[in-house]
Parts: sequence; C-alpha cells; structure tokens
Amino acid sequence: MLKLLLLVGVIAAVYFIFFKKKSLTPPPADKMQDEAMVPCAKCDTYVQVKEAFMKEGKYYCSRECMED
Repeated sequence: MLKLLLLVGVIAAVYFIFFKKKSLTPPPADKMQDEAMVPCAKCDTYVQVKEAFMKEGKYYCSRECMED
C-alpha cells in the first residue's frame, strides 16, 4: 500500500512539474502597443510603433519619408 501511495505521489509530482499549463494571462497592453506594426504614410513599409517617426498623426518609417 505504501509503495502505491509513493508511486501516485511521484506521478503527480512529475505531472505538475512538466505538464502543468502555463498561465493564460495576456501580456501587458503597453508591451503589445510597442510591438504593434504600422504602415508608413508615404511608402507603406511596416515598422514598429516604437521605431516609427510621427508627424501630424501619421507614422513614417524614416526621416526621409517624413520630410518629403
């Protein structure tokens, strides 16, 4: 009987260590905003929001596109 309980305990421990589902919480919204891709208003190249240049509410991929 003791061997059976020990075996069940070991199996349960292995299950919880290796097969436990990951947390299903979504990533923070501000991180998602930084990774969002937006098209350049001039050449339609997609760039990340954090790398894009913004002028008059429009996103640009580079200073050259923004100045033209």
